[in-house]
Formats: sequence, C-alpha cells, structure tokens
Amino acid sequence: MLFQEGVEEFLLDCRVRNLSKRTIETYQSQIRVFSSYINSEFELDKLEEIKKPHVKSFILSMKEERSANYINQILKALRTFYKYLFTEEYIDRNFMLDVQYLKSEKRLINTFNDREVAAMISFYNHSGFVNQRNRLIIEIMADCGLRAEEVRCLSNDNFKGTFFQLMGKGRKERVVPISQYLQLSIKKYQKTKRGYFNNLRNYREIDDYLVVNKSGRKITNNVLLEKIVKDAANGIGVRDEVKRRSCHSLRHYYAQKLLKSGVNLYTISRLLGHSNIKTTQTYLNSLSDADILENTKVTPLERLLREGKM
Repeated sequence: MLFQEGVEEFLLDCRVRNLSKRTIETYQSQIRVFSSYINSEFELDKLEEIKKPHVKSFILSMKEERSANYINQILKALRTFYKYLFTEEYIDRNFMLDVQYLKSEKRLINTFNDREVAAMISFYNHSGFVNQRNRLIIEIMADCGLRAEEVRCLSNDNFKGTFFQLMGKGRKERVVPISQYLQLSIKKYQKTKRGYFNNLRNYREIDDYLVVNKSGRKITNNVLLEKIVKDAANGIGVRDEVKRRSCHSLRHYYAQKLLKSGVNLYTISRLLGHSNIKTTQTYLNSLSDADILENTKVTPLERLLREGKM
C-alpha cells in the first residue's frame, strides 16, 4: 500500500468520526512534512518500506532547525496515523509506539498582565458596531478563556445569561461562567449590532452567531480574530517579553488568573475544554517562582489553625 493512500484513508476516517476541520488539516499538514522528507531523502513511497530508523533520521534532521515542541507535534500526528494503520491491519506492527517524544525545554510563558488586558479592551473603546465587536471578542477571551474558533462559532443560543454553553474541541460540550461585566457588555453589543444591521440599506437577515462580520455573515476563520488581538496588543505597546501576541495568549492570561486565584487544576482543565490534564499543566509555566510563593503563603495547616480546627 502506498503511504499516500494510507494517509487519504486515515483522513477519510477522521471525517467519518466527525473530527473538526482544523484537526484534520493539522494532521494532514504534519504528516505531509514527514512524507516529504521520506520521499526526498530515501525515495520511499510504500508503507511497508518505512521503518523506525527512517523516523529517527527524520527527527535528527528536524532538530537542526526546529524546536522539540514542533517535532513532537508531528510525532503525535504520526502516532495517531500509525495507530489507525495497525487497527485496520495495514501494518503488522506499530513501530511508532517505540519512538520516544523529545524532551522539551519548559520555558516561562510570558503573557499579558492586567494593565495590558485592560488597555487592549480600551483600544476598541469607540462607538460603532465593528469597534464594539472587536472589544467584545477580547473581553470574551480574557473573561472565559475560549479558543478563537470557539468565539467565532458562538451562536446566540450559546449565551445563557450567566454562562456560555458550547461545543468545543473534540465535540465536547462544556459550560463556562460569565462575569456580570461581560453579561452587560454582551447586551450592549447586541443592541448596537441590531441597530447597525437595521440601518443598512441592503439589510438582510444576519447569521445566528454572536460575533459576525460587517455583512452579517459568520466569521469563517481565525485570521480576523488574531488581527484584532495583535492590533490591540501592538497599539497599546505590550512588554517586549510577551513574544506571542495572539488569541491564545489571552487564553493563557485567563488560565494564569485562575491559577493565581487558587482554582484547582482539574477545574481549570474543565473550563478550558482540555481532554487531557497534562495539557493544562503546561499553563503552570506561566507562573514565576514569585507567583508560586505568593499563592502558597497560607499553607493547609495554617488554614486549619485559622479555622480553629487545630
């Protein structure tokens, strides 16, 4: 069986299992990086020809220019692919189980601070539908920690007054509480949105999504949302150490605030919609040693003493 034929069957299976379009595209692009290397370096195109040493050679080649995290993402996609091939009996042995992930450096993740988030929200503090929509997008990400895709896919029905009920990554349903501040902000935005589209000369019924484009249609990709966040971050002049000025940085900000408030990791994992708590643990890298010391000043025994239980 040709390697590419196996890939096409695997991607078809992903679509049948109703995986998100973004997940499927990620699998496709990451597996393509590996297949391109195998074809160019070894001129191999059949599944049975590719062995563990070829994967090791690929890893060594990638290490010269790419980070361990990037390589691990490709290895993760290959593991999923080869698991499918083994399950479908296209291969006799899944050698990818013997390929170890690279040890990645745990770097301190610098994200936005309170002052910067407040300033980014104020950056769009102007009248008009577009400015209020942009402001709301940043507010939702900072207040609820939603992914960019989740924000643009929020339907009006997902807004339940005091919480969002949404279908997130992996088709997993979850609820995320909304602050009173955000509740009021959403209601103000909805009023502005109705007025804006009612006054359009060529007005037609708008799509049933909370945030829409200037034509009233659903925002179809994350590019606009990333631009909204980046423009605000650059516009207010965030610190130089915040290298990643993106929607995901606001998600890190949300997780960081919960961690600093003493919310347990399991609860944060549920709120973020993570399927694996190990993913949530990476958000601990956003806390410095000073943060950890500050948030552990009151130890369990000190709490017992204060509560008169000792």
